[in-house]
Amino acid sequence: MRVEVSLSDASVEQIVEQMFAARQISSADQSKFMSLLLSKQVLTPAEQTQVNRVFDGLRSGRLKVVD
Repeated sequence: MRVEVSLSDASVEQIVEQMFAARQISSADQSKFMSLLLSKQVLTPAEQTQVNRVFDGLRSGRLKVVD
C-alpha cells in the first residue's frame, strides 16, 4: 500500500521513507522530492544524508525507477 505525502506537510525524510517502503521512485516522487529540496535555502546535514541515501538506493538497486 502506497501512502501519499502532500508537499505542504512533507519532510525530506517522509518522502524518502515512502520511496524506500515502496522500493521504487516514480516521476511524481522525484518531482515532490526535488521541489522540496529546491525550495530550501540550505539543506541540513540530515537532509543531505537522506539525499545520499536515495542516490545509494538507486545505485545499489534497492530503489527502482518506475512510471
